[in-house]
Amino acid sequence: MRDLRSPVRHGLLAGLLMPMLTWAGPALAAVDGPTATVAIKALNFLQPKPAKPTPVSLVVDSGHAATGDAVKSALGADVTAKVVEGAGDVSGAVAVIVIGSIDVSGKTTAGQLIIGDMACMEAGKCALAVERQPSGAAKYHVNTAALAKAGVSFDKNFQMLVTAH
Repeated sequence: MRDLRSPVRHGLLAGLLMPMLTWAGPALAAVDGPTATVAIKALNFLQPKPAKPTPVSLVVDSGHAATGDAVKSALGADVTAKVVEGAGDVSGAVAVIVIGSIDVSGKTTAGQLIIGDMACMEAGKCALAVERQPSGAAKYHVNTAALAKAGVSFDKNFQMLVTAH
């Protein structure tokens, strides 16, 4: 019988296990253009309703402005979006979309909706996340504590569509 600690066996096991350990799946995917487009639709249910076009800041990790520009180009005419790197200014935005690992929870002001990926929402750093399904459908998730802290509320019709955490 071969020793399981042999380099060949170890390499084979690592090769089989590594994809399983690093696969993020749809729930942990970063915010991309289509996800941001779905998330922006939630702004139609904010109370009070923001004026159109709605100002939105897309916050990206330093050096990743191109990623923010790609998401910005996917957004519709109902928003005016600006890309902000790292510690940039998000004042004046109704919504702040986090693209990457930046924590903006300490730099936003009352009334700003922070949108991010599922991990950001589950950690309480973002109030809203969109989980896209393989079927193409999307589910809205809200962190009720982050929503309350931000002082943001949604129309009752929208509240029936979201999964609260």
